[in-house]
Amino acid sequence: MRRQIMRLAGVAALAVVPLTGQALAQTAGSPVAATSFITTQPTNEWLARVFIGQAVHNAAGEIVGDVNDLVFDRQGRISTVVIGVGGFLSVGEKGVGVPFSKLTFKVGKNSERVIVVALNKQDLREAPAFKATEKTTYDKVKEKAADLGNKAADKAVELKDQAAQKIDDMRKSEPTKQ
Repeated sequence: MRRQIMRLAGVAALAVVPLTGQALAQTAGSPVAATSFITTQPTNEWLARVFIGQAVHNAAGEIVGDVNDLVFDRQGRISTVVIGVGGFLSVGEKGVGVPFSKLTFKVGKNSERVIVVALNKQDLREAPAFKATEKTTYDKVKEKAADLGNKAADKAVELKDQAAQKIDDMRKSEPTKQ
């Protein structure tokens, strides 16, 4: 185990050496020097982390779901908004993909952003579920935890059956009282 850790540390150190050389070798003509960094969020743009989780309303002003995810195209533009519908506290909730172009944005009573979709709750409940093809680390861990939970439940059933069998065997081998 200790050898593996030392090997990994050695490999990591060797991997860093070329990177530090590149960092020191950057000159005025390098991509970093040519990049103008953005230090403040522009007033007409939104952060994805604020957008995700926000309620989605229908034209009547009723909340019909909330933003669960955003799908970007290869040019970096939002193409699809995944709206969570149904369920309670995300339990039993279904994600529905809606084209970003179908959303409109209004200003609410307290100057907050209101996301509106021209669909009602029933439309969204009956819509097909969105299926993501990429998995986040959270998704992978969640699947692994579910798999381990299922294995543990199966093992618990197996052990319960074994214990019941042992109890039956013990009862059969007990001398009968007269």
